[in-house]
Amino acid sequence: MRPPRPRAPDHSSAEQAKRLEYLERIVKGYVGSRDALDLETLKGLAQAAEKRRNSPRPADTSSQSSEFEGVDDKFEIRPLHGNVTHYSGEFSHWNFSMRIKKWIDQSVPSDALNHSSKSPTTFKEYYRAEELQSHSDAIGALALLPPRPIADFLVYSFFKHAQTNYFFVEQNWLKAKLDLAYENSAAFSRRDVGSVCILFAILAIGTQFAYLESLVDGAENPTEKGPDAFTEDSVGILFYQQACRLLPDVITASSLESVQACLLLGIYTLPVDASGLAYIYLNLALKLAIQNGMHRKYPVESRDADVVETRNRVWWSVYTIEKRVGTFHGRPTSISSTDVDADFPVHRPDLWSSTSQTDTAHILATLELNQQLSKMSREIAILRSVPKHEVPEGLKRLAQLHRELKTWWDALPNDIFCKEFTSQSKISRKHMHLQLEYCLVRMYVGRVFIFPEAVLRDGSSPSTSVNAPSSASLSKKSTRSTLLADCIEAALSVIDTCRCLRNTIGLARASYTEFSSCRAALLVITTQCLSQKTYMFRQALRDGLSMLKEMSTGSQSTQSEVSLIEAFEQAIANMNTQEQATSTTVPESQYAKFKRWEQLWKSDAPLPETADGGAQKKQEPMAPPASEPPKQTGEPQKEDTTMMPSSTPFFGVDGHFASFPQNLDDFSAFFGNEFGSNIDSGHG
Repeated sequence: MRPPRPRAPDHSSAEQAKRLEYLERIVKGYVGSRDALDLETLKGLAQAAEKRRNSPRPADTSSQSSEFEGVDDKFEIRPLHGNVTHYSGEFSHWNFSMRIKKWIDQSVPSDALNHSSKSPTTFKEYYRAEELQSHSDAIGALALLPPRPIADFLVYSFFKHAQTNYFFVEQNWLKAKLDLAYENSAAFSRRDVGSVCILFAILAIGTQFAYLESLVDGAENPTEKGPDAFTEDSVGILFYQQACRLLPDVITASSLESVQACLLLGIYTLPVDASGLAYIYLNLALKLAIQNGMHRKYPVESRDADVVETRNRVWWSVYTIEKRVGTFHGRPTSISSTDVDADFPVHRPDLWSSTSQTDTAHILATLELNQQLSKMSREIAILRSVPKHEVPEGLKRLAQLHRELKTWWDALPNDIFCKEFTSQSKISRKHMHLQLEYCLVRMYVGRVFIFPEAVLRDGSSPSTSVNAPSSASLSKKSTRSTLLADCIEAALSVIDTCRCLRNTIGLARASYTEFSSCRAALLVITTQCLSQKTYMFRQALRDGLSMLKEMSTGSQSTQSEVSLIEAFEQAIANMNTQEQATSTTVPESQYAKFKRWEQLWKSDAPLPETADGGAQKKQEPMAPPASEPPKQTGEPQKEDTTMMPSSTPFFGVDGHFASFPQNLDDFSAFFGNEFGSNIDSGHG
């Protein structure tokens, strides 16, 4: 039986009148006018509502906004003073309260609004805890700036060597701030604490790269003189510490400049402690950027175009570097990519004459590389936890991402990015860094397949198979071998790129890109030295280790990482020496082995003790009885695995030989701990 159809409600005329009254009040509340209830207006509202209901909805789901207003109120970015903005995301308490405020404001009769210009819901606005800032302003810190020529030199070193394929500050903006600091420092207030912190952070970073300018003049590379050559590091630490003293007020101000200041402190500490202190600074910069809504598309068209472009460039630099460092050091994701819709950087020569189109192209290419890294990292993480039958499909997705990466790289124009450099090429650090980051992504996706026992929950090693391999198994092995081969090729390419840098414009010891890529490449090459032992890998390991030592000069943390790889290299060298010594030895004849065994047995056999503790005379060896012919060499012989006590004679009570080790190297364990030393010293 079908369920009974519900009966239509029987409304009386009084109920209908009440319904009409309530609907009119609802319409008044939304449209905010008493004159909106005429027939034509109601007809237009009804048609508009029906049109919106029948039209396809956008791909991204907006928050629950009024169907009558038809506005998208997903989030709010409210400009405050200076470069400070207040951001409130979807479903936040603030957004909900503002929607209530808007509703109330629209519900007030229009004639009542004419008597007062104020909103009926005026309230005290509060966005930053400025009362917590220190009373001393930033002017006192400016007195610690170095002489202007020194500051100009360090700023020049910063822009030439440190700000390559990422954006930290705009060059003309920084020059204007420096002019103000040296010519009219009284113009700074406590709200400018972020700008002052930026100045000291940039000076600190400039000291890290200043030595590279000596290479231009043809002087000796300071890294060859040891850690004593970099006495300027102490000056950089003073600049860094001064910037850190301003950090509490920088965080409290929470402006665009605050984001840039924390980002720069993270850049300064990357060569010191990438996975610790630097990551914390970068994460702090990311959180401050989110507080300012820099991860969202800026909705206010009247905002200055240079401020909006600065916001976008700084955001993508913070977001990319923080995620990159987190990926390489095993940190969880700080913000999902689905929560980011900020515009990408664009080339604006009308705004910034200091930034060329090539600079912007390299920034965009670097962002794309790191987005590819993020996608591959997610796929690798998925492969760790998927069921066995889903592993081949996951490998297919990973291989597809790898092919897309190669296709994208091959399509980049060589005249802009200089992907293939020769001895006649003009070497630029931005070109070399892009090449290194490309190789880093390739090494990251392929190195998980290096170890022979590496199994992605498929229960079988690629080297062991009982039955004939299936097509799925062959495809899986092919994918793994392809990714691994490209990983090794990328590692060798990193060594070539770093070698080119060292021979031309110099390796930057404070560059996280150069050091981390060389380190990652050496780890991959080390594994190949263990498995293949070819001259190509051994030479690459030596050259890479030499360059890594050069970049670690004066840094305790990087020297620790170098010492680990150096220990690997020394262990591999020792293994190769032992193997070569073994391979060059002239093979012994079977008779010579027998005679050596005879001498070892006669000279090192322990003498059995008598009951009274005295040693018996050494017994002469006896031949086995004629009834027991000698066993063939290929037949397995049963051996007693227990060690004989010292009083046990070497002959059984029936006159048979006791069990002897079948390998001459086992004599040391068989006869005693001193046996090996007797052989080495030539005794017996």
